[in-house]
Amino acid sequence: MGLIHLKDVVTLGNVAIGFFSAVLAIEGDIQQACYLVMVAYVLDFCDGIVARITKMSNEFGKELDLIADHVTYAVCPAFVVYAFYRVEDGSFLNAFIAYCMGMVPLVFGCIRHARNEVYDIDFPRFFLGTPRPVSAFYLMSLIGAGMHLSKYIPQEYNPTYKYFLIPLFIWIGWNNLSFRPFLSHHGRKFNKKLKFFMSIAVVMLVLSGIATAVTGEPWLLDCLLFHMLVYTFFTPVCFDPGDLDGYEDYVKAKKAEIAKDMQPKG
Repeated sequence: MGLIHLKDVVTLGNVAIGFFSAVLAIEGDIQQACYLVMVAYVLDFCDGIVARITKMSNEFGKELDLIADHVTYAVCPAFVVYAFYRVEDGSFLNAFIAYCMGMVPLVFGCIRHARNEVYDIDFPRFFLGTPRPVSAFYLMSLIGAGMHLSKYIPQEYNPTYKYFLIPLFIWIGWNNLSFRPFLSHHGRKFNKKLKFFMSIAVVMLVLSGIATAVTGEPWLLDCLLFHMLVYTFFTPVCFDPGDLDGYEDYVKAKKAEIAKDMQPKG
């Protein structure tokens, strides 16, 4: 029996779409690049379903999925962000800013990946720190919303609007390394409130996708940004009683473990 199974093909499809997103960004089609990150997430979601259907869940697939997620949600968005800030025939300062901003998802994504793997950051039914797909969706939706709004900004201010997004991009990157609890689907039984809000979210995404297809305007990315804000700040209303029991002690212990490991050895 070979090493690669159907679930792994789906996972590699996630990587392929993510890479295509980076290619489109480099070629100048930034808006389509943002959409493709969403398409890559669909494949990322489906590989687990395929693994369960084919009964082929294994450690190799889990590790491949982690690597694929890192590429799709950290490496590829770095190219999209760089392309968003890079101006053709721009100055050295513009090139430097574009390079630094492209490094934001890459550097924070690398640190988060290493932190979570080495220190086994895993609290039941929650992600700690902004999940990688959410970080990527934030970046892509902010870029899309910025490009959308730029059409309504006077021409003399148009080249500078994207620089107002810099603090937000850094905040998104920094929150990758936080211990803030984000609702996870792993090991969670979806309650009625969560099912209701998820149903509304799906309907809104479908409708905004149709609006985007009809008008050509990036309403889908605007809707995605709204969903990410709701997910970040309002999902605690969907927490089950006792969800966060032991959370503060867990975080305190993990921070102590990391601090001890950061001490000089010998």
